[in-house]
Amino acid sequence: MVKLEVAQSANIALTQNRPLVAVFVGATSGIGEYTILALARAHGKNGKGLRAYLAGRNAEAGKRILSQCQDLCPSGDFRFVKVDDLTMLRDVDECCGQIAKMEKEAPFDGGEPRIDVLCMTQGYVRFGAAECM
Repeated sequence: MVKLEVAQSANIALTQNRPLVAVFVGATSGIGEYTILALARAHGKNGKGLRAYLAGRNAEAGKRILSQCQDLCPSGDFRFVKVDDLTMLRDVDECCGQIAKMEKEAPFDGGEPRIDVLCMTQGYVRFGAAECM
């Protein structure tokens, strides 16, 4: 297992290179929540700039997490994108379309529209009648 200090050093190094645009899918709880908070914390202390999209089902949890991110990284740009069911391709397409539209309308740091980091942590999948969490 990787030591915590090694992971923290990698997060800091990632934030020091250039401004980042990150997308966190399924980050309204669990691993995704902790990951977006860790990136916001690292950027708040050492970063060159951060825009993060949190895509998830729970808008209330998303709002709470984005508020925490803003406290950790006051210069960051944090946005919630509501997505109902990531097992449905139409919902995935709609979510991607919303993020692409926001990036095209106002590219972060005046550069080209882009996504530098994609963190996929959605935790709910349906296979017929069986459910896995």
